[in-house]
Amino acid sequence: MKLFRRTAILLSALAAAFLARAASAPSVTFELDPPNPVAGQAVRLRDTSAAAASSWFWDFGDSGSSNAASPSHAWSEPGDYAVKLLAQGSTAEATVTVSPSTTLRLLSAHPFEIAVDAVDPASGDPSPAQAIAISDRFGWFSFPGLTHDPGNPEVTVKVLEAPSFGHYWIFWSAMTSLEYTMTVRDVATGHVEVYKKEGPSPCGGWDTQSFEFVPTPTPPAPGASPTPATPTVTNAPNATPTRTRTRTPSPTITVTPTSTPSPTITATPTITPTPTPAPPALIHLRARQWQWDFFSTDLGINGGNSITLRVGQTYQVDVYNGDTPDVTEVHTLQSIGGIGLQGGSLPQGSSLPLQTIQPMNTGDFAFNCTSYCGQFHDDMLGTVHVVP
Repeated sequence: MKLFRRTAILLSALAAAFLARAASAPSVTFELDPPNPVAGQAVRLRDTSAAAASSWFWDFGDSGSSNAASPSHAWSEPGDYAVKLLAQGSTAEATVTVSPSTTLRLLSAHPFEIAVDAVDPASGDPSPAQAIAISDRFGWFSFPGLTHDPGNPEVTVKVLEAPSFGHYWIFWSAMTSLEYTMTVRDVATGHVEVYKKEGPSPCGGWDTQSFEFVPTPTPPAPGASPTPATPTVTNAPNATPTRTRTRTPSPTITVTPTSTPSPTITATPTITPTPTPAPPALIHLRARQWQWDFFSTDLGINGGNSITLRVGQTYQVDVYNGDTPDVTEVHTLQSIGGIGLQGGSLPQGSSLPLQTIQPMNTGDFAFNCTSYCGQFHDDMLGTVHVVP
């Protein structure tokens, strides 16, 4: 009996010591720079734990490992890899998505995949670009197939969240005279936009309208109860639900002595129907080679680079880049702040999202085509007249 009691006490002490040690083990965290590499790109891994460690074991998820404090590693093939760090008696784990060498993956909270094909000036054939990730929101491309220099940045790209404007913003700049086509894909929705640089000018562009912002849901904290739904009110058992009854009031009767009582008659009120508001007038603004044209069946307008609107009235504006084969240039509408119309880049055959505007101030509001990088198309001018 004494031996059993001593054994139980010893086991209890060992269990308590193990639990105490586990509870006291510091948490381990780490980061990757950049967090969104492409195949073959070296990534620096760093232990970011609050407490300093004296030894490390890194498992890169591709049969590679390291005991260095801050190792560098490159994954040779695209895919998802489970990276683990064992330090200070604790383990941290994160999944790293490695993209193909020709694809830049930006904004991990809502990923976008971007690829660039340069045009070989000798043959006119496309030449895939080499992607290099710099951060979660920024990266660049080189054209090693044409320049034989994979370390030379030719096109830079960044993706930003703009929730207050309801869209994601795509910005790019080009430091090359080569022509290229850039394809941007929203991974979550599958929406794709294609942009072309034409001509020798080293310029870029932007798109702040094509990709709608999607809020990333915040998961509840561990152990927290989800937000309860609005309860459905149910009558208590064996209870009689209370009914609300509307009584028709008795007519007021005034009695005149020695005369026949006459009831007071209330006239039926005249009901005035509520007029149905007219739908907003639809306006088309077309970019052509080389002018802007307004069209509106609702307003009786058939061409011209100016239009007259009225204060307080609502309009819908459709902006698009040509509908004839002669339109080949990329045009960029300058935003018309005086009437609240947002501009944007318009490759051939593309449109901006339909916009609803309501001018609130009178005046003449001029706009132009800022072109692909604000250097030409200055003669593409237009004016919006707003009258009382």
